[in-house]
Amino acid sequence: IPYGRIFRITPKGAWDLVVEYDGEPNGLKFHRDGRTFVTDHTRGLMLLDAKRGTTETLINRYNLETFKGLNDLVFAANGDLYFTDQGQSGLDDPTGAVYRLRANGRLERIAHNIPSPNGLVLNKAENTLYVAVTRANAVWRLPLLPDGTVSRMGVFIQMSGGRGPDGMAIDE
Repeated sequence: IPYGRIFRITPKGAWDLVVEYDGEPNGLKFHRDGRTFVTDHTRGLMLLDAKRGTTETLINRYNLETFKGLNDLVFAANGDLYFTDQGQSGLDDPTGAVYRLRANGRLERIAHNIPSPNGLVLNKAENTLYVAVTRANAVWRLPLLPDGTVSRMGVFIQMSGGRGPDGMAIDE
């Protein structure tokens, strides 16, 4: 994050600098069409061209408000992109949010007032989005209705002690 660098690891285990830029890359995922998306804490949602070693900002605000600091991202099978806007939110400032960038380019804020949304993952059926809420030391469950709206968001698991969950993965 602090040095604006993105690396790749070769099959032989060597580290190779792909790009260095004025930003703070945090999360990175590959779209099924081959594009590389990056959530950047200061520059928003970005595209990385690894062959050219360049980045470009795709989106850096919702409506007229800039993001607090993007953290992580996950793609749905239909190409929709979900990402967290964590910034410095926490229990004292529960202003983090979760966004969805639809495959058609429409950006939606699907959840807000979250104290530090961090990692996120969809279940296999893609009808539930789980979000690591770091400062609340919990994982929240966001049920997704067929039209994509969130209904009856709640706590999936509450933990105690420690620093709270970060990156998320799911198996069958």
